[in-house]
Amino acid sequence: MDSARHSREAGRPPRSLVLLASAALVAGTGAALWALPATPPGGWDATPGGPGGRPESRPGATATPTGARSPASPVPETLVAARQTVASPAPPAAAPPADEPAARYRGFLDAAGEPHPELLRVGVRSFAIGHIVAGPGGCAPHWTGAQPRGGDSVAARIERLRADGGEVWPAFGGPYGQELAVTCENPARLLAAYRHVVTALDPPGVDFEAGGSAGHAAVRRRAAAVARLQREARARGRPLRVTFTLPASRRGLEPADQEMLRAAREEGTEIESVGLLVPIASGVSNLHDLAVAARAARLQIAAALDVPPDRAWRRMGLAPVLAGPGDLGPGEAGRLAAFRARNGLGWLSLRGAAPADDVVRILARPSRPDAGVARPEVTPGAPPVRPW
Repeated sequence: MDSARHSREAGRPPRSLVLLASAALVAGTGAALWALPATPPGGWDATPGGPGGRPESRPGATATPTGARSPASPVPETLVAARQTVASPAPPAAAPPADEPAARYRGFLDAAGEPHPELLRVGVRSFAIGHIVAGPGGCAPHWTGAQPRGGDSVAARIERLRADGGEVWPAFGGPYGQELAVTCENPARLLAAYRHVVTALDPPGVDFEAGGSAGHAAVRRRAAAVARLQREARARGRPLRVTFTLPASRRGLEPADQEMLRAAREEGTEIESVGLLVPIASGVSNLHDLAVAARAARLQIAAALDVPPDRAWRRMGLAPVLAGPGDLGPGEAGRLAAFRARNGLGWLSLRGAAPADDVVRILARPSRPDAGVARPEVTPGAPPVRPW
């Protein structure tokens, strides 16, 4: 009887081994979605245009938001744990042509903040979430600005947006840390870090808020790794789109950033579009300055990406950086949307201070060159408003 009680079918593992394997699978899946705080640090709610704040005074610099946030958390959160359980991928969606971005407006979300579902209600369907920077050791991807204190993970927030019809792009770099290619000098480890993010988040594309000032070696390492990732994605039938978001001024892009784009293309990176971060303040003249910056950058981007100038507009995005919520009202938003439609600009976004929902709604909806443009009032005897 004892032998019968302890006997089992041939090829069937012991019950204790089955229970041990099940526990390991649950632990691995939980670790893969390590949590970010559900309540963001003081002053750092995600907004339709991104985190609130003023741009730096240095011309062409990336805007640095205000709030109680330090430049980098002393204990940054690991992107995901090393063990990752990957679900079966959804059927691949058809990728848009290289010069035809899928979304006309891209919202920006702080990884430490809440996703703000009202953005979906006003028509936003594409989001960049950032920023991912190098953690301790230089080759581990980490979210900036948050310590792992519990609550919803970034991955869970991304899934909520996707369930409501949104697409989410992770953004590398930004003003609060170093982009991975700057600190990770080993090409194989850099490729593994980027691949880890893409595998964990399964995004339609990635954005790099990182320019050429880090040096030629970092630019080449990043370009080679991203080109490899794109080849791997195509082989799986799930193309990986790539954009860059760079500071710009009335002179357009900085020379180092122009060279970075050219070097990335030569290494084989397929760049869908280049977004321009341009600080503005209230007034029609600043919209004019925004248009001047876009027109200057168009020729530079055309040369860097080796495309005809008349097709460069569709390879560009424009992201005004607001110093205050009133810097862009519905009237200015209508003019900006008309500029996008008139020139065939690829996409719009907003950074800095949070604008009103009506502003985001105007920018997110399809527009015609003459639709939705609020004409500014002209006071008798006042100088004419300069067109842009």
